[in-house]
Amino acid sequence: MLAVRLRYSGECENLNLYCTNCFNTVNLHNISANQIVVWTALLLGLAAAVAIGNAVGSSDMRVVAGVVALIPIVVIFVKLKTSIWILLPISWHLWGRLGWLPLPFTVRDLCFMTVIFFYILFLATRVVPWKRKISTLDYLIYINLIYLLVVYVRNPVGFWAMQTSMVGGRPYFEVALAFGAFIVLSRVVISDVLARFVPLFIVVPAWGVAFLDLFSRLFPQLAYPLASFYTGVGTSSLVGAVKEEAIVGESRITGMQFAGTSSVLALCAKYNPLTLISPLYPARMLLLAAAFGAIFLSGFRSALLFAMTTLLLSTLLRRRWRDLWIAGATMLLVIVALVSLQGSLIQLPRTMQRALSWMPGDWDQAAVADAEGSSQWRFEMWTWAWNDNRILRDRVWGQGFGLSIDDMNLIAASTLAGQGGASLLGGSDRENFMITGAFHSGPLSTIKYIGIVGLCLYYPLMCYMALLAWRLCRSAYGTKAFTLSLFVGIPIIYEPFNFVFIFGALDSGYPQTLFWAGLLNMTRNYLDAVAVIPKHFVSSSQKKIVSLQPAFAGSLAGAQRVAGRSAV
Repeated sequence: MLAVRLRYSGECENLNLYCTNCFNTVNLHNISANQIVVWTALLLGLAAAVAIGNAVGSSDMRVVAGVVALIPIVVIFVKLKTSIWILLPISWHLWGRLGWLPLPFTVRDLCFMTVIFFYILFLATRVVPWKRKISTLDYLIYINLIYLLVVYVRNPVGFWAMQTSMVGGRPYFEVALAFGAFIVLSRVVISDVLARFVPLFIVVPAWGVAFLDLFSRLFPQLAYPLASFYTGVGTSSLVGAVKEEAIVGESRITGMQFAGTSSVLALCAKYNPLTLISPLYPARMLLLAAAFGAIFLSGFRSALLFAMTTLLLSTLLRRRWRDLWIAGATMLLVIVALVSLQGSLIQLPRTMQRALSWMPGDWDQAAVADAEGSSQWRFEMWTWAWNDNRILRDRVWGQGFGLSIDDMNLIAASTLAGQGGASLLGGSDRENFMITGAFHSGPLSTIKYIGIVGLCLYYPLMCYMALLAWRLCRSAYGTKAFTLSLFVGIPIIYEPFNFVFIFGALDSGYPQTLFWAGLLNMTRNYLDAVAVIPKHFVSSSQKKIVSLQPAFAGSLAGAQRVAGRSAV
């Protein structure tokens, strides 16, 4: 048994380190979370004091600022203990860096590394149980990661700071962090209170970034200071600050995209979508209008499609077939009304016109040209990439993440020379996107990085997750876990379609898949722990019988078997 003598019992007058009466043994496997918190805070405090002393002596104030920034992390850890996992969803949309910290990591990277570090301590000391039931989803993820490791071994890549011949290995780092988050979330069993707050953990930070982006657009003089503090502010705001132009609605505010989509998702998970468009619930209507307003300001057609699909999927998973037709008809009428009034009675913002330009109407020609040019540009890029062996060098096994120094020099020369630069395809932005693998196509991006073999492994994983999410939402119907199940399940159900037909990218999609797989397991754990049976499944005479069967209380199917009734 792993043990260490730490505590003086006070039973002997002569202190002896090897006397069993002098010192009690402490089993390291029985250390509590409170003890870990105290020891970790003490060690971090000592390290911070030494670092600040050295930095002050060398007048390096950036190091001082970095150490001071660790204080909130320590405070958060002391307060949260094993609930520190909530930093994972909170930081999911915070992929900007803190410019005043001397670190090359984003806010999301820092939060993920912090959570993983402390959970390693919890797992090592058995505060959090290591063993858990391995499911088919786990095996599929392990198979995909093993293949990704094989691709990395065949195509090793480093980082720019290492000055290797192949650079751009950051996606591997992000996949590793996302896998750590998957391990953590898969072992989390949340309380009812935290389950209600999980959607807010994602929505509120997304709105924080959206407001920063909006403020930098409304007040161009603040764009550079904001970007120096947090680099996640949209680059278009900096361009607007240089040109002294800041017209909201004329150009896309990228920070609004995830604020809008996550808000629509949270509202549809919490409430019946029909009540969101009903005048009987004005507060809900205002919240939905604000969410769609953010989507229209972002100008992304893919975000609008996701929001509309979320409304329909939420209605479908609630088994309200009549509401499905009503919600669909209402959305169609609203869109038709906007299209009919545009140009005659109202003038919609250009970003909103861009999102709706796929429908016939009196649209601004610049918005239509921008939208059509984006679609045509994608089709041309896909054709060129598939037919050019210099872009897809290994279609079967993949060429791995990363760029060669020659590719980096080519991108730099093309950027400096503009549209007339000497390059493979005439010096356009399309070539830069193709070289970096930003095809706006999930299958092409996957083939470039991990080949057709990797695509045959990765896409079935996404489809299986969608199937699990669908079953989870159906099983959670009528329980306290239903809201969380919808919030987690709907994006997973939608992703296989989005990955192929709308917007897919393996470098950003791989970490996202692992993160949402962790949330899926966490939601499954919560559903299994829920002991409340829907009232319409159990009669008053059968409540006592059900209460004696806790093993079945976590699922609707168990409730049906115990109560002896079938679901309606």
